[in-house]
Amino acid sequence: MTEEYAAKVQSYALQAIKELSAILTIDGGGRSFEEYELIQEGVGRSIGQIQMGVLEPLYKEYPALDDLD
Repeated sequence: MTEEYAAKVQSYALQAIKELSAILTIDGGGRSFEEYELIQEGVGRSIGQIQMGVLEPLYKEYPALDDLD
């Protein structure tokens, strides 16, 4: 994979994380705490999958893309 492709994948992956995180800020509108916890767990697992399955392999190949180092 080229660095240009990796950067595009990174951009979409980070956008997906941003969108998933936004789910947790939606007004609950009658949901229970248990329902919120289930949603929170699903969001967390999804973000973890993106981080470990998409971003980490990119950063391994192109460390310069990882601006958190």
